[in-house]
Amino acid sequence: MWFSMPILWSVLAVSIAEELSVRALPVGNAVEARIMLEAIYGPQDPRVRGARKMLGVKDSSFRNLSRSGTYVVQPIRMAMVQPLVALGFVYGSRYGAFRINGTGKEMLALEAMKEPRRLLGEWACGRQPNGLKEVLKRLSPTGTVPEAVRKLIRARLIGGTDPGAVRRRNLARLGSGPSAAHLENEIPLHGIEHDHWSDLRAGAAFMDLRDAALAVLDELEQHLQKMRDDNQPARLSAAEAVAIVSKPLAALRAFAKQKGDLIDQGREASSRNFVKEIRTQPDALFLQKLAGRDSTVVCWRKDAITLGPAAGEIRGNTETDNNNNPPEESDFAPQLFRLYNLHCLVTELSGRANPSSPIAGSEAA
Repeated sequence: MWFSMPILWSVLAVSIAEELSVRALPVGNAVEARIMLEAIYGPQDPRVRGARKMLGVKDSSFRNLSRSGTYVVQPIRMAMVQPLVALGFVYGSRYGAFRINGTGKEMLALEAMKEPRRLLGEWACGRQPNGLKEVLKRLSPTGTVPEAVRKLIRARLIGGTDPGAVRRRNLARLGSGPSAAHLENEIPLHGIEHDHWSDLRAGAAFMDLRDAALAVLDELEQHLQKMRDDNQPARLSAAEAVAIVSKPLAALRAFAKQKGDLIDQGREASSRNFVKEIRTQPDALFLQKLAGRDSTVVCWRKDAITLGPAAGEIRGNTETDNNNNPPEESDFAPQLFRLYNLHCLVTELSGRANPSSPIAGSEAA
């Protein structure tokens, strides 16, 4: 979450779903799609999604936009699951089963939210109420969140005494960073607790380790695709795969040896377990498990490594990638894009231009 408007969309959608006694998932998709449908004809902006997918959509009814396949494959809504629950706006473990929580009710009670809630609720019931267009423009991804709503979200994000809020508040007080260079040091930046610093360093190291593992999978994918293109069975035994990816696999193991202790200092169990697998498992067994772990581009089927359902697709496609990566030569570690996301969000919630928006870029120029 790097800008705050999606929180409003989701709170509105979950509230409408409760009133209609339906799952929140299609309502969330429809609300986001309807708002984007108004925004795609404006200036290009990273907060606007679905320009290609929805350019020819003429039917803006709730019934149409709530259908599977009408909007983008990975809507912004998908990134809202953790923030909505963690900040107290909803409760539940899955978006489709969400219900409005205390902070969500507090947001809906704000004057600025009453008209959007009423008009979107009528739209979800099949009507086209007067004033809907104006409300949709106010809810635009490039729009300005009302001050009272901004203050409420900011209070939940960096206020309070729970450990998550304290960590976010300490990071926000830095103003920028930590950078990749900062994370090379064992001593934390001023204001950051030692256990938090260990987790940040471990997280950055793990993301580099993940990239090294993806290089192994990419090599396997390219070889399997060539086999397919040459009209050969696109299947590799684990032993055959070891010979093909010997160089990137050696690089992965070297990195695990170099940075594994740093990852072990963090408290994330799956990261530590992955490092252990790289360090201890034989090559053939490790590649089998790595392919099984991926199961999208490359997978393990019937004693062989084969192409997965997403083979040939470019990783991080701009239509599906929810990450808001920091600019090159940034004060923020590129491995931990959430650090930059938090900076963008806190800046916006303080009433200034979001650093990732074109407006902020033009102001800087």
